[in-house]
Amino acid sequence: MKFSDYAQGLSPFCSAGASEPIYFIELIGNFIKDAAMDACKILTRKEDTRYRYIKGTRNIQVKDAQFLYDHRDIDKFSAWLDEQMDNSDSYDAVSKWLDDCKISHDKYDISDACAELLESVFLDIIRGTNATSNETTDFGYDFSLVDEINTKIKSLPRPAELPVPEEATPEEHDYICELYSAYGDTEEKDDFTKTDLSSFPEYEEDLTDRRIDFYAAESIHRGVMELGSGGLSGQFDILKGETYDGVKDTAKRSHPNGYERMLAVMEQAVNLSVKDYILSNSPYWISGKIKKGVCHQLVNDGRLKWVKKKNE
Repeated sequence: MKFSDYAQGLSPFCSAGASEPIYFIELIGNFIKDAAMDACKILTRKEDTRYRYIKGTRNIQVKDAQFLYDHRDIDKFSAWLDEQMDNSDSYDAVSKWLDDCKISHDKYDISDACAELLESVFLDIIRGTNATSNETTDFGYDFSLVDEINTKIKSLPRPAELPVPEEATPEEHDYICELYSAYGDTEEKDDFTKTDLSSFPEYEEDLTDRRIDFYAAESIHRGVMELGSGGLSGQFDILKGETYDGVKDTAKRSHPNGYERMLAVMEQAVNLSVKDYILSNSPYWISGKIKKGVCHQLVNDGRLKWVKKKNE
């Protein structure tokens, strides 16, 4: 088995939706001993190179495979994989993947079987039973195809911009209520409602801005659906997933109040690189407003909250 086949086979169950370059670091970083991390040169490769390792357009060199094999920590990798499978509830799915790969395993030692399989992948590279050259016959073709795809994406027309209705719609209820909670948390007012906005003009202005952001994201949501049921149909969900992964740690941190938490999350969202969202190659399909609006959509989904309860 090639490394790329292994990595892509396990990706749905242990990557937690991370991009290929980040997933590569997680996979390799958890396979080797902690003491070897700083000396592991393959972890310092450029993002594009790590992407190619996962996709199989570049092969791991023998010297790198030898380092990984020599400094392997099977117990560490098994523990990490156990945690990933537990988080994604994917023990049965990984077991089936091993069966499909014709890898014998005990149902209680799935993570150990996966760790030993990765060990054998690197050993095969060292022995030369897997191709290790950095050259591939389709290397140039792959990049011309990527360039062609990116050019077509950049040429996509601007999606229809949804107007912001004067009165909030039912679809806005949840994220607006959470904004009211954030405003109230700042002003130590438990029952902040729409009627209080007139007494706090700064929040009235803020709410107006947040609604504009929400509809900027909703315009993309509708636009993606209008692109049809092809390969782009799931791109808005990818954008939401990447955004959540990028802001969730900021949301978890301690903040003086809910309003400050919301502002911190928005600042983080604007600076995110959402490369798995392929429509980000078009200037019309991504922006700071859109990223902030996606955060409000994540509030609607129940994945983000601005005001934390004491037991949360």
